[in-house]
Amino acid sequence: MTRYRLRTLVEQLLQPVHTTLNWHHRLVTHPGHPLRRTRLNRYHAAGVESVLRLIRQYPKQAFDYEPITVAGTPAPIVEEVAVEKPFCQLRRFHHADTANAPKILFVAAMSGHHATLSKDTLREFLPDFDVYITDWVDARQVPLSEGRFGFDEYVQYLVEFLDALGPKVHLVGLCQAAVPALCAAALMAEERHPHRPRTLSLLAGPIDIRVNRNTVTKFADRVPLAVMRLNVHKVPSRYAGAGRLVYPGYLQLGAFVSLNLRTHIGKHVQFFKDVAQGDQAAAQKHRLFYDEYNAMMDATAEFYLETLERVFMDQQLAKGTLQVHGRRVDCAALKDIALLTLEGAQDDLVAVGVTEAAQGLCGELPARLREHHVQEGVGHYGVFNGSIYKSEIAPRMQAFMRRHAAAGAKTAKLGSAVRVR
Repeated sequence: MTRYRLRTLVEQLLQPVHTTLNWHHRLVTHPGHPLRRTRLNRYHAAGVESVLRLIRQYPKQAFDYEPITVAGTPAPIVEEVAVEKPFCQLRRFHHADTANAPKILFVAAMSGHHATLSKDTLREFLPDFDVYITDWVDARQVPLSEGRFGFDEYVQYLVEFLDALGPKVHLVGLCQAAVPALCAAALMAEERHPHRPRTLSLLAGPIDIRVNRNTVTKFADRVPLAVMRLNVHKVPSRYAGAGRLVYPGYLQLGAFVSLNLRTHIGKHVQFFKDVAQGDQAAAQKHRLFYDEYNAMMDATAEFYLETLERVFMDQQLAKGTLQVHGRRVDCAALKDIALLTLEGAQDDLVAVGVTEAAQGLCGELPARLREHHVQEGVGHYGVFNGSIYKSEIAPRMQAFMRRHAAAGAKTAKLGSAVRVR
């Protein structure tokens, strides 16, 4: 029996335990319980909920954006699927006042977490942009008949999405997705594709890990690909993708947690204390974060292994040897796509300088189309959400996009005038 099948069996066996504990928790926290407010009962409830959260399964969360206020009027956010493909849904978020707004495409990383992990990242752009995100499908739910999905297919999806959205799109690569986002932009730039992006923003992505080695990248040096292949398993028969080779989400979650094990243990201990002491605001904040953080998806084995080999082990993009469907990716082809690279000063996953390396790869890009920023006071996740992201990073990104959108429109207008003469 494979580890994946064993894991599935354990989940099934724990289901009655979870159901029983859930009913017990509802009883001890019921408003009519005579001892509900006593200290002993609060500790009891905290213990039951802590165990529940350790053994439960976490489904994919919803975006569910609340209406935003535009010019003093509530504006509901409309969510829809703009393009649907076997391994991805291109999801759109807009409201009545963004019908003619600039389009922005966020490329979510395929590293275990669902695209909903970027919910707060997108929220800051909802008022003034027509927002899209790549909502990758859990590989365990994709039938074998849909074929393979590797690094090349990922990049091809991005090209097709950009083509579907039309010209002047602002492209944003989040974390791991920065590499395929840069590849898609470079391939489209090389062929002067009319729907190549207007701007490209790369946030804390592993463009060239040789620049500044850290614990994560040194680990990639020591562990051979053959060992990493041990993480590949077949999807059990209970899922639509039965038989597909994947890197299971639960293994990816374990890898993430192990990087900061002490921190995660501390947060769970604090959660117990918050519930026991009646601090519901702090406890709810913990619930919301870990409901999302623990909801994991499988990645196809080919994408997982090809990304490891091309990006982390061989650094093919940085060395100029990376190919997508037989075409070499030449970042120097970017000549009119404005480039923003952004890093967190305290990032312990993607070290400072690793994302900035894209600036050097795009050697033909004029200085006026380049911008790099290192944000003080944030680690990896702080680059994408949190108070500093809201107050400094998102506004900087928006200003960058507006500035180059205006410059592009001015250039196009001048070019049109010259042609008329």
